Amino acid sequence: MALPAQAWRTVTWREGSNSELSSRFAGVRVRPAHRDYQGTQMRGEEWLLIEWPDGEAEPTKYFLTTAPSGATLEQMVFVAKMRWRIERDYQDLKQEFGLGHYEGRGWRGFHHHATLSIAAYGFLMAERLRAGTAVSSKKNFAQRQVPAVPEDYIPRGSPAHAASRSGLDHDAAPALERRTRKRSGALPSLQVGKLKIKFMTQ
Repeated sequence: MALPAQAWRTVTWREGSNSELSSRFAGVRVRPAHRDYQGTQMRGEEWLLIEWPDGEAEPTKYFLTTAPSGATLEQMVFVAKMRWRIERDYQDLKQEFGLGHYEGRGWRGFHHHATLSIAAYGFLMAERLRAGTAVSSKKNFAQRQVPAVPEDYIPRGSPAHAASRSGLDHDAAPALERRTRKRSGALPSLQVGKLKIKFMTQ
């Protein structure tokens, strides 16, 4: 509250349902002091982001961040206010992509399940961005560019990745000749004790 008036700036972080969401913020470099008596060196400096909306008697929110010293106030506000978007993504993942349907007990199974759900969600978002549908109507949807595929890109599993098989004979194998035996052949006899047994083949 002892900061000069020029330290406070109005920052808009996204468009709301009725109007743009904005508030007054100030960023100060501070050195946190938490159980410093246990260490031998002082902690490094961090950013203290303070939100003080117009009309309020005192600041309403404080954010302590390890953002780089060259970070701008807009960047820190954007990251601090990402909670709404993260919660919406999490809600879509649970309701539309089955993230909450996992009923196993192991971490590995949940990790596989969550990976597939997130991959499906990412694919759908990429398709929406590419088609341009259902995106322009959403006010709070960030426009992202789908990375272009390099010209020399070869998909995994493509025949181009396979080893050269030029030395192999691609002709069909000749049909096996059927050999019919005109007579049964006798196998060597087997003697068990005093009993002598002969086997015949057809």
